Amino acid sequence: MAIDVSKQVQKAEQAFQTKKYEMAIEIYLQALQIDPDNRAARRGIRLASLKKTENNYPSSLSIKLSTASTRVGMLHPTAEQRFPAYEAYLKVDPKNTDIGHQLAEALEKAGHQNGAIGVLEAIVEINPKDGQARTSLGRLLAGKEPQKALEHLEAALKIDPKNQLAIKTRKDLAAELSIKRAGFETARTTHDLIRDKDKARELNQADRLQRDASESGDHISRIEARVRQTPGDRKLLRELARAYASANRTADAENAWQKIIDSDPADFDAKVQLGDLRLGQIDRALAVAEQKGDRIAVDNLTRRRTEAQIAEFTMRVSEHPTDLGIRYQLGEALLRAGRLDEATGEFQKCVKDPRRRVDAMCLLGECFLQQGLHDLAARQLEKALEESPGLNSERGKAIVYTLGVLRESQGDRAAARDEYLKVYEVDVSFRDVAKKIAALSKPQ
Repeated sequence: MAIDVSKQVQKAEQAFQTKKYEMAIEIYLQALQIDPDNRAARRGIRLASLKKTENNYPSSLSIKLSTASTRVGMLHPTAEQRFPAYEAYLKVDPKNTDIGHQLAEALEKAGHQNGAIGVLEAIVEINPKDGQARTSLGRLLAGKEPQKALEHLEAALKIDPKNQLAIKTRKDLAAELSIKRAGFETARTTHDLIRDKDKARELNQADRLQRDASESGDHISRIEARVRQTPGDRKLLRELARAYASANRTADAENAWQKIIDSDPADFDAKVQLGDLRLGQIDRALAVAEQKGDRIAVDNLTRRRTEAQIAEFTMRVSEHPTDLGIRYQLGEALLRAGRLDEATGEFQKCVKDPRRRVDAMCLLGECFLQQGLHDLAARQLEKALEESPGLNSERGKAIVYTLGVLRESQGDRAAARDEYLKVYEVDVSFRDVAKKIAALSKPQ
């Protein structure tokens, strides 16, 4: 039986209400260490993390750099060991619903259904149109809160009227509720209610609400049969490609997306899906290499990923040149590859995007710094600092830290130490700032 952590959760909720989001997160984490199945804590920690990053969401580069170790932890063979890694990642990137779904799935498999519900409820609050989360909530809440389960299933079907799992779950749940409303709860067996063998079989399968691997295979087989009947139906082929991807049949998914592109070379979404699938394969291989500690493989895969990202984002920019979000991703990849002139050009365009202006200025400063253009780098970083929330944010600390690196590269040890001290004063554990200060404090 789980230890009661209701007082800790209540304390965390109070901190949340007073906008002490970091404090709320830490208290929620403490509660989850004691009771990993706590629904309110799983939901609350995600919403607190979202609020904490609301006005200062980290860039994709920052997320990748700060979550390297947690991504390795997410591959641990023991579920209980993966939960803290998932939470550590989501503390940095709370909008990442893919990782949220992975956490919910891991919790459910470990028998923590309430915890999974809490995670999924947070996903729905962040993205109300997440049909997968709605369907999972309908399934998990069916035996606990049937009316709420029905509401989620109805919402899932509004998002995707052909959602087979939502259709089946709603049908089974509606049948159970109908039986109860008719006063048949005391019936001895389901056969006392329904003699028809086919209908009896449907009710007997109502407890199999989570589709396992064989059911997934059946689902794919049904789509494949429909594709054979109407091979030119791109919408159906798209459904098959997604089903393959969900079942980790990557090669089949790639082939399906390629068929769609071959039939319509202008289908940008299919190109993006295919590109994401290939990038995802590299990311998974990289995560495995990191877990094994294979540094040669990690280095090779990191280079391969950067090259693949440059090719992919270049294609996307060529088709959507005004999409500054894609240009920003291309700029990040070019910067990682050391192609500084090209990266500079992309970030100079991205500063026009108010959503990415500060991050773009930071990375523009990084480009100038690596090119030895110290005055230009300082100008960009100082402008970025003026427009950021200051040292109360991760981004603000990163900007000041980079200014320290810049002053150090200019040979101004005193100015560099002053910048590092500003960061140290608010966060002694930020990167290697303590070592930087110690090194600069030694007489030459």
